[in-house]
Amino acid sequence: MKRAFVLMALLLGAANAVEVKLRPQGDALTQAVRVALAELSTKDLPVTLNTGGGPTLTLGGVGVSAAPFNPDVAARVVVVDGERRIEFNPQGPLPLADAVRAELGRELNIKTWTPAGAAARFSGADLNGDGAVNLADLALLMENLGKEGAVTGDLNADRKVDDADLKLFGKQYQLP
Repeated sequence: MKRAFVLMALLLGAANAVEVKLRPQGDALTQAVRVALAELSTKDLPVTLNTGGGPTLTLGGVGVSAAPFNPDVAARVVVVDGERRIEFNPQGPLPLADAVRAELGRELNIKTWTPAGAAARFSGADLNGDGAVNLADLALLMENLGKEGAVTGDLNADRKVDDADLKLFGKQYQLP
């Protein structure tokens, strides 16, 4: 019975959406970020830009961080007055679009810049952090099924692992 329940839960699911909080400055950088995020989007998992928070992204250094870039560096992360900023080298070794993808991959902890990579990262279903949603993650979820508290597998953050978490997991799990 439990196995049938798990298999049914794996097949159910509805669309999610992910809003990435970043504050790109300037049209060129904003467009590059939007294009990069669109590359991660699917019908089932749209990835969009939310400019209401997150680190500021600039093309070149600004103010106190206007020091010259190392020519071999595409981007750098600085903290100015407690604000985290990602600054892209305007004469860097990579085209802006490639630099944005590379730096956002690090910032968002997306192992591969693909829709599958984004789905694995943003679903929360990659329970062991190996960049894939697979049987190892399902084993962790099943180990904690029925438990309450801060346990691995609580994908909806309601402090228990139950059928709702199985449904969320099922949106990302694919049979090998």
